[in-house]
Amino acid sequence: MPFEVQMVAHSFLFPSNFGGQEGMIAVHLVSCYGHAIYKECVYKHEWFCEPVAELLESWAGYREWRMEEFPESPVDLTFVSYPVVYEDIIMGIEWGMALSTVATILAFIVLAIMLRNIRQLGLVACNILTGIGTTLLIMYPVSYYVMDVNVCAPAMLVAVALAMSIDYSLFLLTRFNEERLDGRSITQSLEIALATQGHTIVVSGATLALCFTSMLVLPTSTITSMAAGAATAVLQSVLVSLSLTPALLLTMPRFFTADRMLGLTLDGTPFGTYRRASSGTVAQFGATIDRPTIIENPQPKKESIWAHLGRCSQRGAPVMFLFLALVMVPFAMALTRFSYVEDLTPLMQTTHPATKAFISISNIYGQDLTTPVQLLIMAPSQKAMASREWSLATCHMLQDLATKVTDRMHEEGHDYTMTTADFNGLMIFRGGCLADGLKFGVIDVMPAVHMYGMYDMVADLLSNRNQTATQVYVHCQVDLFSEVGEAWMRAVRASLPRPEVIRQPLGGHQDADSANYVPYGRWDDVEIGALHLYGMPLEQMDGAQYTLRRMPYVGLAIAAIVCIILGGSFGTALIPVRAVICIAWMLVVTFGASVMVYQLGYLEGLGIQALSPSSGQALFWISPSVAVAVLVGLGLDYDIFLMDSVMEHWQSGKDGKSAVVTSLDQAGTIISAAGVIMFLAFGALLASTTPVLNQIGFMLCVGVLLDCFVTTKVTIPCLMALVPDDANFWPLKQSATRELAIGREPSFGLEGIGQPPGFRRSLSWKWKYGVALEHLGHTI
Repeated sequence: MPFEVQMVAHSFLFPSNFGGQEGMIAVHLVSCYGHAIYKECVYKHEWFCEPVAELLESWAGYREWRMEEFPESPVDLTFVSYPVVYEDIIMGIEWGMALSTVATILAFIVLAIMLRNIRQLGLVACNILTGIGTTLLIMYPVSYYVMDVNVCAPAMLVAVALAMSIDYSLFLLTRFNEERLDGRSITQSLEIALATQGHTIVVSGATLALCFTSMLVLPTSTITSMAAGAATAVLQSVLVSLSLTPALLLTMPRFFTADRMLGLTLDGTPFGTYRRASSGTVAQFGATIDRPTIIENPQPKKESIWAHLGRCSQRGAPVMFLFLALVMVPFAMALTRFSYVEDLTPLMQTTHPATKAFISISNIYGQDLTTPVQLLIMAPSQKAMASREWSLATCHMLQDLATKVTDRMHEEGHDYTMTTADFNGLMIFRGGCLADGLKFGVIDVMPAVHMYGMYDMVADLLSNRNQTATQVYVHCQVDLFSEVGEAWMRAVRASLPRPEVIRQPLGGHQDADSANYVPYGRWDDVEIGALHLYGMPLEQMDGAQYTLRRMPYVGLAIAAIVCIILGGSFGTALIPVRAVICIAWMLVVTFGASVMVYQLGYLEGLGIQALSPSSGQALFWISPSVAVAVLVGLGLDYDIFLMDSVMEHWQSGKDGKSAVVTSLDQAGTIISAAGVIMFLAFGALLASTTPVLNQIGFMLCVGVLLDCFVTTKVTIPCLMALVPDDANFWPLKQSATRELAIGREPSFGLEGIGQPPGFRRSLSWKWKYGVALEHLGHTI
C-alpha cells in the first residue's frame, strides 16, 4: 500500500490533537441474515440480532480478560456502539423503575400509619397491580398497531399508575375508616366514601387524563407515547379505585375492617373470634356489614396544626399574599435564564462504561462519529451513480452548498465559514472531487486506492446494496448542540438545492414541505436525484424546538381544561381561577428551582451528583415537558380533595373561612401523607445515575412538597380570605342549601336526612340528574 494512503488512514484513525496516542478501529456491521440491523437491533431487539449481541459480549469479555492478564499494559481498550449506548439508556431507566419500586415499600409504611390497618394495604396493592396490568394490556396493541412507544413510556406509565392508585386509595379508605369510627355500618360508610371521595377521584382523574391527552398535539413520539400511556394509567386507576376497592370491601367486610392491633390478628378470619369491645371502646371488628358500630363516650378531637396554619394564613392574608409573590420573584428571574440541551448524554448513566467511552470518542473524533449529520443522495439509477458525470455534478453541488451555508451563517450574524473539506463521500474528499483524482501534492494516489480495493471497500460502507444511494458525511466545526451548531444545521437544510417544480419520487409519497427532503435535485444539467439530510442532532433539535414552541399552547389548553372541569364540577367561577393561579405559582417556583440547581449550579457545592449540573450546564429538553403534566395533575389532585371538603362544610352552613379551617383540620394530615408518599416514590429517581431521571425526580419532589405543604395549607386559605365570602362560591348561594344544612327535608323529598353534608350534597346531585332524565324522557 502506498505510504500516502497509509498516512491518510493514520491521520483519520489516530488524530493529531491527542498526539496520535489514541486511536480507533472501526467495525462496520452491514447486515444480519439479510436484515437491516440499526433500528431493529438498537430499539427492538429482533431475533436476528443475536449475532450482534454475541459479538458485543465477546468484545466486552476480551477487554475484561486483557485487563486482568495485562494490568500494566499501556494499551487500554474501550468498546462502544449504538446498541451498547441504547442498552445503557434502557438499563438506566429500568434501574430508575426499580428504585421507585423499592421506595413503594416506604410508601406502604406511611399508608399503614394513615389507615391503621395492615390488611387494607392489600386493597391498595390490588389497585396498583390491576391498574398497571390493565394499562399494559391496553398499551400493547396501541404500540403494535397505532404508534411507536418510546422506551421511557413504560416507566412513566408505571410511575403515574403507582402515584394515582396510592392517592385514590388513600382518599377513599381514609374517608371510609372515618365514617366507621363515627359509628356507621360498613355499607353506610362505603356509600358516603363513594359519594364524597368518589367525586374527588372522578374529577381529578378526568382533569389529569385530559391534561395528558392535550400533550398528544406535540410532534414528538417520545412525548406522545408517554402521554398516551400516562392518560390510560390515570383512567384505569380511577376505574379500579371506584370498582375493585368497594367490591373487595363488600366481599370480605369483616376481614378488611378488623383493625385491632393494626389488623395483625386472626379477627375476621375463620380462625378468629368475634367479640364486642368493652365499654368505652369502639367495637369495630365485631360489627356486621349492615349494623352500625356503637361508640360510647367519644373523645373530643384536638385541632390539628394544619388548621392553625390555615387560620394564620387567613388572618394575615394580604401580608402572606405579598410574601408568596416575593418568594416567586427569584425563581421567576432564574427561569428567564432557562436553556436546554439536546445531546444523548443526559439519557445515559454517568457510571456506565459505555457513557465514558461515548464521551471519550466524541472528544477525540468529534460528533461526526458519535452523532453524525449525513446527506443521503438517492441517484436516479445505478448506472447514473456509477458515471463520472454524476460524481462531478454531485461534487460541484456540495462545493456550492458550502458557499451558500457560509453566506447564510454570515447573514445571521455567526462568524462561521464552511469549507468544501467539510464534506466526505464517494464523490468528494478533503474538498476535492474524486472524479478528478485524489492528489497529495502532485501525486495522484487514486489509481492505488482503486488497485488495493480501498475505494470499493468505502463504497460498500457508504452505499446501499443496489448501488443506487450513497451517504455523505457533513462535518460541523463547532458543537452541533450549541447555538451556532443549530444555526449551522438550519443553514445546511435551507441551502439544499431545490428545483422550481418539485416532483414526487416514483412509488411513494413525500410531503413537499419537509425541510430535510428534496425530492428532485439537478446540477450541471445532470439529474442528481433525491436529497435527504438526516441525523440524530437534527431529530433532537426539531423535537426540542417544536415541543417547546407548542408548550405555551399546551399550557393554555391545560388551563382551559382545569377551568371547565372544576367550574362544571363545583359550579363556581372563582375556584377554577384560583386553582390555575396556585398551579402557575407552583410551576414557576419548581422550574425556577430546577434552573438554579441544574443550570446555575447552586447546590453543586454539596458534592451530590444527582443535584449537580450535567453536561452542557442546562436541563435536558424532555425533562420539563414530561414533568409539567404530572405536576399539574398532582396539584389538582390535592386541590380538589381539599375543596370537596370545603364545599361540604360550606353547604352545611359554615362560612367560607371556617369551612377552609375545618377542612384543613380533617384533610390536612391526609394530604400531607399523600405528599410524603409521592415524595418517597419520586425521590427514588434522585438516587438514579441517569441525569434526566434526576432532573425529573427533582421537579416532581419539589412540586409535590409545594402542593402539599404550601399550596393547600397556605396559598388556598390566603387567596380565599382575600375575596368576600360569597364571591368564593359564586354563582352558588348558601341559602339554596340551607334546608339541607339544618336537617329539614327539602320540598322535593330528598332522602338521606341525618347523613353527613357531603352525602346529602351527593344525593342532591342525584336528585337533579334524576329530574333532568325524567324531564328528558317526558320530552322524548
